Amino acid sequence: MLYEEKTELLAEIAAGEDTLLELKAVVFKGDQVRFASEEGRAPKVIAEVSMANSEGGLVVFGVDDHGGILGIDPGKRTKLEQFVLQCALDHCVPPIEPVLDWVMLPGADGGHRLCLKVQVSRARFYVHQTSDGRFLKRVGSHRTPIPAEQLGRLLARRQLMLPFEERPVLGADLEVLNRTRFETYYQRRFHHRLADSDLSYERLLGNLKLAVQDDDGAWRPTNVGALLFADRPDQQVSGAYVDLAVYDHGFADGNTLDAKRVTGPITEQIEWVVTYLRTSPLVSTVSRKDAYGRVDKPAYSDFALQEAVVNALAHRDYEIAGAQVIVTLFPDRIEIRNPGGLHNTLTEENLYAGCQPVRRNQILAGFLRDYESPGTGRRYMETRGEGFLTLVRTSTELSGRRPELVNMGGAVKLTLFAAHGHVVP
Repeated sequence: MLYEEKTELLAEIAAGEDTLLELKAVVFKGDQVRFASEEGRAPKVIAEVSMANSEGGLVVFGVDDHGGILGIDPGKRTKLEQFVLQCALDHCVPPIEPVLDWVMLPGADGGHRLCLKVQVSRARFYVHQTSDGRFLKRVGSHRTPIPAEQLGRLLARRQLMLPFEERPVLGADLEVLNRTRFETYYQRRFHHRLADSDLSYERLLGNLKLAVQDDDGAWRPTNVGALLFADRPDQQVSGAYVDLAVYDHGFADGNTLDAKRVTGPITEQIEWVVTYLRTSPLVSTVSRKDAYGRVDKPAYSDFALQEAVVNALAHRDYEIAGAQVIVTLFPDRIEIRNPGGLHNTLTEENLYAGCQPVRRNQILAGFLRDYESPGTGRRYMETRGEGFLTLVRTSTELSGRRPELVNMGGAVKLTLFAAHGHVVP
């Protein structure tokens, strides 16, 4: 933390606000936080994302603009903490996780006053904005908007050159990754035990883009690491789960036969959904009569089901917070929606024509090549780029209708139609 030594902190306070130091005199109106000589409440604290976009810094609550140490009412200590954390976590995009430290500083009368130090770290992988959409930086003791050309360069340095998959999960450490699950994967892929490697666990994760080391030397799981090896990736990556619903009629109205929320590592989500679509008695079958009586057969191609589910989870946009993959079953069709439009310059026509797609999540797709479905015996991801065309062919052969792919801008919806014959839900 900046100015850990009290004498150094007092000297900086005496020198006044600058690029790395902000002073806030706190007053309370009931339980509401206000700042002396300033209008407004949350916006003034939220604006401190300017420090994260610059070199980081320290905000000291309980000190006025002139360096006067006024302190904080000890009875309001919890209220101030809650206020600061709420502003940082709920009103900054993406959230900031500040470090809070209470200190006793000498007032003008020689008595000691309770003050709150809030450390704002320099953002390494993100450019933060306020809840009202402003990008700010720190210039001296002032907050100023980042000019458009500078913002573009900053975004390029911190975000665009580092894909979402490789960025660290905010506030997480390697404990969120299931080490046993990773060891099982590692041994299957590299044919020797993790314990026999010459490299540390952390370095192996780093080499595979599953973890990254921050400026302080601490290892953090990346987003793709959490998606693949966390027990509950939806707790680390917003919306990283599947909602499934079954209807006995042709439209979604809330009256479901069954509804599930599927969580867990991406590979387990894929297998659970594919198995459900292949084996659940609620999924439509095709009934045909022959000399031996009625025979029920699957209404959907196993290949198409697996390909559709894998594509939805592998190619969705995980940066869209709070949006999940949705699988909806009707008597005559299955609809699968995933967040994010078609990646890059892809169009529906490109895919139907056999265009080689550019994958949104390249690292995740690479890992999925190492996994095979116990139910179908097929790998989740192949390298030839023929999966979608095979999905179209096998589905069309069964149903007589080409699957429909609709790019909805903020999402992609794929519809698979049930096979010909008497469909039994």
